[in-house]
Amino acid sequence: MTEEEKKRQIIAPYYPIIYVRGYAMTSDEREETFNDAYYGFSASSVEKRQATKANGYEVADIFEGQMIRFMKIKDYGYADSVNYGLRDFHGAPSRSIWVCRFYDVDYIKGKVREIEAHAEDLAKMILVDIPKRLKEHNVTNIETEYKVILIAHSMGGLVCRTLIQNILQSTGAQLREKYPDSILGNLLDNPLDLIHKLVTIGTPHKGIDMGNIPDFIEKSIVSLLNPFDAGIFHEKRMRDYLKLPQTTEFDVNSLGNSGFPIERCLCIIGSDYNSYGKVRYATGGFSDGLVKQDAAYIVAGPAPEKDKGYDEKKVAYYANVHRAHSGYRGIVNSYETYENIQRFLFGNLMVRISLGDIKFTDPVIENLEYFYDFEFSLSIRGTGVYLHRREQDPCENAIRFNRDDIPHDIHLHTGFLNSSLQLGDDGYSYFILKFNILEYRIEPGFIWDYKYPSRQIYADSMEVKVDTGKDGNYKAAYRWFSEIGWNDLVTDENNRYTLPLKQGVIDGTIRIEAAPWGEKLE
Repeated sequence: MTEEEKKRQIIAPYYPIIYVRGYAMTSDEREETFNDAYYGFSASSVEKRQATKANGYEVADIFEGQMIRFMKIKDYGYADSVNYGLRDFHGAPSRSIWVCRFYDVDYIKGKVREIEAHAEDLAKMILVDIPKRLKEHNVTNIETEYKVILIAHSMGGLVCRTLIQNILQSTGAQLREKYPDSILGNLLDNPLDLIHKLVTIGTPHKGIDMGNIPDFIEKSIVSLLNPFDAGIFHEKRMRDYLKLPQTTEFDVNSLGNSGFPIERCLCIIGSDYNSYGKVRYATGGFSDGLVKQDAAYIVAGPAPEKDKGYDEKKVAYYANVHRAHSGYRGIVNSYETYENIQRFLFGNLMVRISLGDIKFTDPVIENLEYFYDFEFSLSIRGTGVYLHRREQDPCENAIRFNRDDIPHDIHLHTGFLNSSLQLGDDGYSYFILKFNILEYRIEPGFIWDYKYPSRQIYADSMEVKVDTGKDGNYKAAYRWFSEIGWNDLVTDENNRYTLPLKQGVIDGTIRIEAAPWGEKLE
């Protein structure tokens, strides 16, 4: 196959990317959205980063925005499809970026449609419009290889779920009748396979809870601002458009019986409550300023039994980034979000990190209650930022357990690496793991700590390097930042690396499991 012929082929995993925007509550917001060619997804950000003394120790670090990055990076080679941008594109037309402009009709007609109508617009774009445009540009394998990637912010994630859990639950025959202009043929018989991956960014999968104001005032405010879809983030209405029963069988953030694989989903969760607008005073902390952190992820299947959490394999992949719901420090235009997304979409190595066999060596003082905050952050070499951050201060999201309830395995994070992004030529991908464990001692009957506000009983950082397994085997090594020299790691039959925590008042192991991205970790 010649290079020119390859350009006319859809080649995994570089499928068309569709951006789906969030909620525009007021008429002014919808007007602003209508007049933005990219619906806000071209937003950039600038951060102050540490630098040398010659540069005054700080410099401006410019991030052009994820949409621009996908177009600028040669290995991805994505094209802007807005205004028939593919016409003069000399790359592969299937590597194209699209924006679902569902608010255009609302603005032009002066009436906000319901979320089901927005999802219908997205369905038409996927099933009819994009395939037609690709065919016009001589893409030859649409009928066999066509898929799309969905990247959605805020309410856009609910639009995507409405597509998946509602519209695409139709049979192939029903879809062919509904979309007679579709050229997808037999692909319509398995419509969920058309969604290669779903990324949601700051999406209120459990709805929006303005916890600091009474419910009746909240409903009045929202109804006044937007009487057409005031209940869009309330559970009863959500269950309606997501085709979930009005019972407790499924939580509202569940994919229900849709059949869409949870491992195809990534949820980016924000924690910078203080950088959002005034609405943050209504929603309260433990949020990105609008969406609570524990409401921003997707699960699969029925709800677990009372007082039991979801099995890890029933929860979408996720990353916690210290960003606000929108704005200059917004979650969409953040470098952290982009770095997570590009590795989830195009990476070739999945890494699961956990703590195991945690035991305490210090004696327990009678009549005191003990609980612990396990804090963990991950950075990949070359990014300069934390791609995943669980810290109580400032993120309000440490992993907390009572002393007697600490599980055998504490899942810290599952992340993704891409060997094509390596800075060096040694074949390794490098990442940093930062650990911090705080102990709290509470005397019954009092609301404050016993003697101290908290006790830092463990704190250290380590660097890990893992090769990409091109020969079918993995090589890995680690070094603590407080030590010099690398220590080799040896895997068991499950490609699991185990190393001890440094000795102290806490014993346990760090577990690192690696697998080609796409294969499940057992």
